[in-house]
Formats: sequence, structure tokens, C-alpha cells
Amino acid sequence: MYKKLRLISLMSFCGISAATAQSENSPYSRYGIGDLLPSQNIINRGMGGQSAAYGDYQSVNFANPASYSRIKATILDVGLEVNSRTLRTTNPPAKFSNASPNISYLLLGIPLSRKRDFGMALGLKPISRISYKIERNEKLVSGGINDSINTLFEGNGGAYEVFTGVGFGVKNFRVGINAGYLFGSKDYSTRRTFLNDSVNYYRSNFATNSNYGGLFLNAGLQYSFKIAKTTKIHLGAFGNLKQTLNATRDVIHETYSPQENGPVRIDSVSIVNGQSGKVYYPSSFGGGIMFEKENKWMIGADFEQTKWGDDYRFFGDADQVQNSWKFHLGGQVVPNATNPKSYWNRVAYRAGFNYGTDYVNVDSELPTYTVSFGFGLPMRPPAYTRQFAIINLAIEYGRRGDRNSVIRENFFRLAMGLNLSDIWFQKKKYF
Repeated sequence: MYKKLRLISLMSFCGISAATAQSENSPYSRYGIGDLLPSQNIINRGMGGQSAAYGDYQSVNFANPASYSRIKATILDVGLEVNSRTLRTTNPPAKFSNASPNISYLLLGIPLSRKRDFGMALGLKPISRISYKIERNEKLVSGGINDSINTLFEGNGGAYEVFTGVGFGVKNFRVGINAGYLFGSKDYSTRRTFLNDSVNYYRSNFATNSNYGGLFLNAGLQYSFKIAKTTKIHLGAFGNLKQTLNATRDVIHETYSPQENGPVRIDSVSIVNGQSGKVYYPSSFGGGIMFEKENKWMIGADFEQTKWGDDYRFFGDADQVQNSWKFHLGGQVVPNATNPKSYWNRVAYRAGFNYGTDYVNVDSELPTYTVSFGFGLPMRPPAYTRQFAIINLAIEYGRRGDRNSVIRENFFRLAMGLNLSDIWFQKKKYF
């Protein structure tokens, strides 16, 4: 059944209802836990997503909790974005576009000591999103039956994580860990209607509604050393082991009649409520290197891999997923960070790209790439108290799939992060 749904849904999204044209719609979100969202903050996304070795006092790099040790002022970081995507199929040829606003994350960074490199972070961030609505009309010819059928595939849900973490540094070495609660839902249904004037067939609905959640742990390391008076090399690594989440689901197979106030059930073919199971979230590991000229420039590269094909299971189902990997390269330039007279010399200019394979595999691999640009726009220069306000922007354009893919997806994302800080441990001397 899942194979039939896979082939039908991915080859026939051209019948998407016009009523959903303004909402996010991705047939690939049917698989795994949905479409995975960027797993870096907006500063890092402007540099192609490289984050393993990155850390500074003005942001919360939740991709590697070892970086929390560099937090020296209380930081509030709010990320927002607008996503636009265009889907194309070759057989049959079709095109569909949509756009939607989203919250990227809510983060709070707090220094825990003014004498030691010791900091913590709190946050809430989305992990994935499920959103698709696909309508298909077809002929059913079997045993003398020749009827027209309308089938509606629909899915909603996604995963989120609320977390806290600490990072501690001793000289050039830093270590950190995040502990969080990962939770989500995965709801999908298939509704079928016979379009026949002579025989009054009942409409059918097959729906599965799942919820899951559990403890999620990940950790990171960073090491820095100087190669010149103002030039450093930073090394970083992060990862998590395979995680086990508890899950429940309801499975319904029924016939129904459409009414003004919603569908009314006629007969229950089968109903299973509160079925318990497990969701196995895959292990993931990454590492990187970054070269930095203090207050001038930085450039770095990361590589990460996630064992979706080996580890992921959803109530025992491996789904259409595979092991995925991604390479990130990017950097940043600040012309003159200490020049109070020239605003544009204090702006951070960022660029980067990443390339890899998506974790969804429907008949073939889905290569992915993203090109990004970013800016760090200071709202006021940092005071001696380390107070600052910065607007970070990231502009990303990318593609999932190629000419051999059943569906090729182009996407554009405009993301904005607002970083606000204030003093924490330093006592005021003047009033």
C-alpha cells in the first residue's frame, strides 16, 4: 500500500487543489519525519551552514553546544524566515509554487561565570515539517468495473525540540552538551471517492495519526590555537547517538458521507486507538575547521553525516529514507570592525554553499545544494559592557533533486535573526 501511495502521490501532484496555493506543500514531506529544516542559526546559514568550529560572544550556536562557553553577555536571539518553493514534474509536466512564513527558533544564551568560560543556552526550534495535499483523478478498470476515482492524499505534522545546554572551556579546549525533549506528530490520510452517476459508492478514508516524544541528547567539542599573533585555527566536532522516542498512534479505515459540518462516519472497517510503539531517531556526526583573522575575516568547512537508513524506524517501518551527508563551506568578512565613523565597514558580509544528498530516497537519490549570502547589521556599536543589538540576514537559494528525479524542487529562503544582549554579571559603577 505504501508503495502505491509513494508512486501515485509523487507522480500526480499536478492535481493539487487551488485552495492550498498559499500554504506550504511538499510531497516529499510524506516520508521519514517530514522535510528537515535548517539546523543552524542564521549567522551560520549565511555562511553555507558551517558551524562545527564556530563560536562568538554575540550568538547562540546550538549546532555545537561547546560554543556556549564563549557567551559573555545575556543574548536573546529570535529567528524568522519566509520560505518559497517551486515544484516541477516531468511526467506529467507540471509546476506548483507556494510560500509561507515560519519561526526559525527562539534562543536565550546566559553566561554562568565572569571568570571562567562557562555558559548555557535555552531554546525552542522546529526540526521538521509535514505539509502536503495532493489530489488525483484516475480510471479504475478491473473485472468489468470502469469507474472514475478521485483520491486525496493529505498530511500534516512536524517535529520540535525544546532544549537546554551548557558549555565549558579550559584554555583552548571547550566541551558542551544539550539535553532536550524532542516531540512531534505525523498525521496522514487517503480519501477516495468514486465519481459514478449510476452507482452510489460510499467514500473511503484511511487515516493514521501519530504522536511521539522523548529525551534527546547531543554533544560537541571545540579546540583553538594560534598560528600568528591575530590568526587562529578552530577545530570542532558534534554529534548524537541513536535516540529512542516513545510513540502512540490511531489507525482508522472507514467509509463516510460528506456533510456541511464535516464528514460523517458511515461504517468503521477497522479502528485501532492508542497503539504504542517506538520511533528511532538516527545517529549523526559532523566536524569542521575554521581559520579566523580576529575582527577581520573567517573561513571554514564542515562535513556531517546522518544514519537515517541504518537507524531510523517509525513503528518498525524504515520508510523511504537513506543515510545522508552534507558538505558546508563558507566565510565572513568585516572590513573594519572598530571604525565608529563608517557603518558599512562594521557590517559583516557572509557567503557560502553546501552540497549533499537528501535523506529521502524515492526510486533514486535526491542531490541537494544551497548557495547563501548573509549580513550582520549592527544596530549600535558594542559598549564596554558588551551590550549590542544586531540584525542578521541570510538569503538562501537551493535545489533538491535533479533532472532524473520524479519531482525537482527549487527553494528560496529569506531569514532574519534579531540578536539582543545585556550585561549579566558586571556591576554598574555609575547611575
